[in-house]
Amino acid sequence: MAGYRPRSQPVSEIHVSDILIVGVVVAIASIFATSMLANYAANPGQLWQGLGHDRNGHFNYGLDLALALKNFDIPEFIKHLDRSDVWPPVHGLALAVVMLLGGIDVRLAIVPSLVGWVMTVGLTFLIARRLFADRLSGTIAGAVAITFALASPAFRLITADVMLEGLGAALTAFCLYAYLCARAQPDDRWWGVLAITLTVLFFEKSNYWVLTAIPLLIAFVSEDVPGWIAWTWARCVGIDLNGVARKAIRDPYIIAAVILIIVVIAIVVHGPAAIDAFGQHVSLYPPQNLVTVVWWLLFIRMTLWWRGHRKSFDDTIGIAGGKLFYWHLLPIAVSFLIPRRLGTFLWYVGPTHYAGGHYDPLRALVSQWRAFSEGFHVAPWAAVLVLALAVVGAARLGRLAPGARAVAILAVLSAIAVVMHPQQQWRFQTTWLFAVWVLAGAGAAVVLSFVAARLPIFTRIAVAAGLVAAIAVGESRQGWTDMAYAAAIHPRPGPSDLDLAKAYLPYVRGVRHIGFLTTFPRTYFMTWTVHADCRCRAQVDMPWLEPLQSREQYRQAAADWLRHTEAERIVVIDAASLFSISSLGLTYEPLSGQIEAIKNDGRFELMATQTVPTLGATVSIWRRR
Repeated sequence: MAGYRPRSQPVSEIHVSDILIVGVVVAIASIFATSMLANYAANPGQLWQGLGHDRNGHFNYGLDLALALKNFDIPEFIKHLDRSDVWPPVHGLALAVVMLLGGIDVRLAIVPSLVGWVMTVGLTFLIARRLFADRLSGTIAGAVAITFALASPAFRLITADVMLEGLGAALTAFCLYAYLCARAQPDDRWWGVLAITLTVLFFEKSNYWVLTAIPLLIAFVSEDVPGWIAWTWARCVGIDLNGVARKAIRDPYIIAAVILIIVVIAIVVHGPAAIDAFGQHVSLYPPQNLVTVVWWLLFIRMTLWWRGHRKSFDDTIGIAGGKLFYWHLLPIAVSFLIPRRLGTFLWYVGPTHYAGGHYDPLRALVSQWRAFSEGFHVAPWAAVLVLALAVVGAARLGRLAPGARAVAILAVLSAIAVVMHPQQQWRFQTTWLFAVWVLAGAGAAVVLSFVAARLPIFTRIAVAAGLVAAIAVGESRQGWTDMAYAAAIHPRPGPSDLDLAKAYLPYVRGVRHIGFLTTFPRTYFMTWTVHADCRCRAQVDMPWLEPLQSREQYRQAAADWLRHTEAERIVVIDAASLFSISSLGLTYEPLSGQIEAIKNDGRFELMATQTVPTLGATVSIWRRR
């Protein structure tokens, strides 16, 4: 996406009827979203099940940002932004804005995801509509596409949650729509929109950014491969490679970077290691800080080169390429200068994200198909229909709008990536399935156009309406399966973790420093429930527990923590079956050693005990003598 631009074709003009139809689509989606928000707000506890679920971390992060902004505590706000390495800050910032406007209330937790769901539905229609110059065919394609989107059980469930997938899907769809507009419009404004949206998507979730940026790049280059080859060849001919190599091997920045890269590779191959330096035990694994230093060296070297060749560089990449470089690539490159960012990004999007377990591609394909056919669609027949129509739509993309192939490339590459990645998560389908539904809508429009080509216009409209109605009725008669909830990692009705909070919150209100000891692994649940209840930044503390330790070692760790903590009250939660991570040895039996530690510590006395029968838990509150 640089200075060369493949030939483009005119796009159909925007009519008032198009705006009205899009308004109707957004209104319908908003009604669905309002209903989902009302159902959640009536009983928030039904969502909050699973102490180890990511929703606890996502809500806690947004809550931290909201409280910092509410108190005008800029240093605290910046501190929380700095810790957004594994989970970037966009979703948390969106949630913080919602709570600043609507109040610190857990009932608002799913609003950003619902906004993303509405946006995705609307953009699904707009993308399908833009594929066709004929407004009727485009409207039919959009209607069929959003019918599948609105009916998707898992898609609705995961966007009625505190997860990153809702906004991730919306931003991915907006990137694709902006790309189609940029390929069709004679000016370059849409390239700037695409660049900014890609940047926001990167800071929403980096792996979804990869699944979007690479397909768009492939689609752009593939539209005129001979032209790109000629453009590249014209700029490479005459380059003195020997001279460039001689300068590189004498450049101190490149020499230092190469040496550090070799060190990083050696550390990764060797595994966990540490050295003693100036009386301190320094860990070198994982080598994230060294990776940051390497990037600093390369960034400085590239900046110096850019300063000396800026004009020729800008002329080479062109206006569109300049917007993508300065508004997208440069912000990401600058963010990698922050410690841990680049190393975390490479770990998160690579195969090392999930190093354990045995990966079986065939088994992964079967598993993902189950989620696709029984979770993200109401029944296997709907999934088969979607695929059949999508194949028809993909086969006709060459005759549709400029850039249309990007829809198919995004869908196909994302599906392959989801199946091939060692970490098998069904929810990873959420952000790109809209592209499959767009292809299915396009296929339906193509089939209908072929079948009813000789019919009068009103008859064609009636046939199209009947097709959409038949699909909608057929899907509405299907019940949601267990797979829909499993694919979205969404709980079925049952006991709520909020029952735990109800047991300890009355005893810690007004306390500025609170400690927790639990018989399950660390979770953000206790932190956010305390902060949401007091709408303050009361300090919540708990011991850091290393994995794979014995009961005695956990008892000793808790005892050491009790000696140093400044907590005025200690909440002890004894629950045998709420949450455990057996692969790390963080299970009930060894973690129970922490309870022994506080019982043997004379500095604390038992204040109250509450039982939580719905969760099989006992909550005891201890105060400092």
